[in-house]
Amino acid sequence: MSERRAQAGGAADSEPAGEDNPLTVLVAEDHQDLMEMLKTALSQSGYWVASAADGQEAMEQLARERVDIALLDIMMSHMTAFEVCRKIREDPRLKSIYVIFLTALAGQDERVKGLEMGADDYITKPFYFPELLARIGVAERLTRQRWEMERQAVRDPLTGLYNRRMLEERLNDEFDRAKRYQRPLSLLLIDIDNLKLVNDLYGHDWGDAVLQKIAQRLRGKTRKSDIPVRYGGDEFVMVLSETTLEGALHAAEKIRQEAKSLVFDPEPSHAPFSVTVSIGAASTSEKMYAHWKELLKDADLALYGAKTTGKDSVKVASDWEVQRQDGLLTKG
Repeated sequence: MSERRAQAGGAADSEPAGEDNPLTVLVAEDHQDLMEMLKTALSQSGYWVASAADGQEAMEQLARERVDIALLDIMMSHMTAFEVCRKIREDPRLKSIYVIFLTALAGQDERVKGLEMGADDYITKPFYFPELLARIGVAERLTRQRWEMERQAVRDPLTGLYNRRMLEERLNDEFDRAKRYQRPLSLLLIDIDNLKLVNDLYGHDWGDAVLQKIAQRLRGKTRKSDIPVRYGGDEFVMVLSETTLEGALHAAEKIRQEAKSLVFDPEPSHAPFSVTVSIGAASTSEKMYAHWKELLKDADLALYGAKTTGKDSVKVASDWEVQRQDGLLTKG
């Protein structure tokens, strides 16, 4: 039996499997009996399995599904494993796949060629199934270690949200998608009011607690498709795909109220305290933008309006005209 995990939008839009989720193994093997044995052994070991009878079909599978490990028979028809491996390593969407060659060719030249093409491991036929599964276990461990390093590289260590580096990548992709399909995209730029005062009065541990709790609410009170980011310091960004300005303002007001309802209790040294947030909103549903940085700039302008006119509020960039001299903000 073949278990498949199709990915809408292709491999480029896929996310790594979670810590407890099975990996997907692509088996490209033109010997039908061996294929069935491999599929059964891998499925019983807890892997999702996709199959291909030749190199061309293997590439078609890679275009449709997210694959973590590829078992490639060297001598396939239409396209050899060497060619498939070369294409995998040249494609930014696929290049991190762990590639294992299956071969009845014991010659050193073939092994060297495969490694030069980018293969991670070799298994010689006829193989011992426990050894095969042990090698795939190594591939799984290395793959999950890579995921964890990648996760740490794009996550803010204090809050667990995406960091600024990841925001630029994701926002660029979301903006291009919204522009291509003429769909709305909105941004919220969220600033915790007077966080420096919290640090000064209660200590940085309580300042960190405020950041963590706000981040927790951003994760818990938004849609799965929304992208919460710690932008830096006391600022957060929410990327709201498929959302008009009206929807963004509704989400912003929910966030503002949620933040205000939080109570922090540093007893016995101090009385309980609360915080507020100011939020700036901008949306492609209200204005044509040539670049995502312009959308972010308008959200920042709106946030400036919220901070300057009393805080604990939600503002839209189009409502305000900033007069930089004397630091004044007046209604446009």
